[in-house]
Order: sequence, then C-alpha cells, then structure tokens
Amino acid sequence: MKYVVFLLTIALLFASCEKEVNIKLNGVEKKMVVEGIIELNEVPYVSLTRSIGFFDKIDLSSVQYISNAQVTVTDLNTSKSILLKEYVIDTTIGNSTFNFSIYGPDFQDPDALNFKGQEGHIYQLSIQDGATSYSGITQIPANVGLDSVWIEPVPGKEDSFSVIKAIYNDPDTFGNSVKLETLAKRFKKDGSPELFYTSFNSVYNDDIINGTKINLSIDLGYNKSRTYTRKEYQTIGYVRKGDTVTVKWSAIDKKVFTFWETLSFSEGAVGNPFASPVQVTSTIPNAIGVWGGYGSKFYTLIDSIK
Repeated sequence: MKYVVFLLTIALLFASCEKEVNIKLNGVEKKMVVEGIIELNEVPYVSLTRSIGFFDKIDLSSVQYISNAQVTVTDLNTSKSILLKEYVIDTTIGNSTFNFSIYGPDFQDPDALNFKGQEGHIYQLSIQDGATSYSGITQIPANVGLDSVWIEPVPGKEDSFSVIKAIYNDPDTFGNSVKLETLAKRFKKDGSPELFYTSFNSVYNDDIINGTKINLSIDLGYNKSRTYTRKEYQTIGYVRKGDTVTVKWSAIDKKVFTFWETLSFSEGAVGNPFASPVQVTSTIPNAIGVWGGYGSKFYTLIDSIK
C-alpha cells in the first residue's frame, strides 16, 4: 500500500510540473525556384516560381509563378544572347482552371528561334527579378549514345510484357553523366498522359564503369504523382505488348547530375525516420533548382503484338 501511495505522489509531482509550451515557427523567406532547360538542337525554356512553405497546402493553386522577370540566355562560346518572353497559359484539370507561366523564345523573332543548343557550348542563364539577380552556367556535353537498344520478352510473361535492353560503351574519360527518361505511347489507351518520365533512378555516372562496355536493363519511367495498385507496381517498369516506347538518353554535366541525384535522394528520405536529411544541390546560387544543358539522343522501340 505504501508503494502505491509513493507512485501516486510521484505522478502528482510530475503532473504539477507540466507547462503548456507554444513554439512559434519562424517564417522562412520564400526562394526563387528555377527549372531551366536548353537541349541539343532545341530552344531554351525557363520556369520561375516561389518556394512553398513546409505547412503550406500543396496543389496547383498554391504554385506562385514569377511574372515580369527579365530572363536572358547567353551562349558563352559565341557571345550571342536572347531575351526570353513570358507566356501565360491556361489549363483545365477536372472542373478547375489554372494559369501557369513559362519563359521561352519570342516566336515572332527569327533570331530567337534560331538560338538552339549546340554540343559542347556553355550557356549562361541570367535572371533579374526586381532588384535581385540570379545566374547559372551549364554545358551541353557530347553524347556517345547507346551502342544498341532492343526489347526482350519477360520470362513467364511473354504474352504480355517486355523489358528494354541496351549496350553502352563508356568513353575512357571520367565524369560522363546521363539522365534517362522514357515515353510510352500505349497501344491500349488508359487515359494517362503520354510524357517523358523517369524510373526509380533518373541519373547515372561512370564513377564505377569508366571506360567499360556494359549491358543495361532500362526500366520504363512512370508518373510518380499517381497511386498504383500492388499488381500495377509489380510490372511498372515493363513495356506492354503493342506499345511504342522512346528512350531519351541525355548527356549532362556534373552540376546537373548532382542536382538530380540529390533531389532523388531527398525524395527517398521523405517519411523515412531512418534516413538522413538530404540537401538538394542547386545549380543556381541563392535559388533552388536547375539550369541544365542536355545533349539528348532518342531511340524508338515498337513492341510487336503476338
């Protein structure tokens, strides 16, 4: 009995020491988020938004696009520059209409339309947003491409699925990096958007395979914003019978590789209590995001119907 009284006394002492604590989280200044691309033989495009707070609602209506910025792209090999024009586009999803903006070449200016990415050239992105300036540099590396690409039936699922195979011969120089994407045009349409997607990993480098010839299995990319059933997830990387698939193999520089790699690691750490936090490495100082040059090559495969 005395033991029970002792425990009750201790409990009351701890209860009497309780105090309500209100922690005020300091607001963090929103940063500019940049997603810019200049691809081999293509004109540049840049999207500018503001970062979203940790507790902010995340949907299309919460994305804050930056308007009236001065966006310039300069080819440092030739010293030619173009001023990008802002385009505001309406899009309807379900019963809601959203506006988004993108900066691209002036389609009425022949010089702007002829400003296209060239292999080996270095490009500077300059952004003036009010009194604040941002700048980033990227290069379009040479792309040796894949030696060969083909499809093979999946063992045990020959009547339904195939897998993409390839051979890659890495040059005998360190630092080669690539971004891998695929686009699947479905023989049997399911309403999904047919866009370029990445798979579980999006970028690779030659730190281990430098100067060697290797066989690759290429997983089909998928829409990471969708929720898949367990059955769908088991075959998510396979090509379905009758589909037409395009493999996009893009050479990228070291800074662009590091951005996509750290972004992938960061996404994988979300919700994992055992994962260490990962800081995404931006290619734009004082901003978040990437200004990337892509030396892209495309390979189209058609899976025949059995």
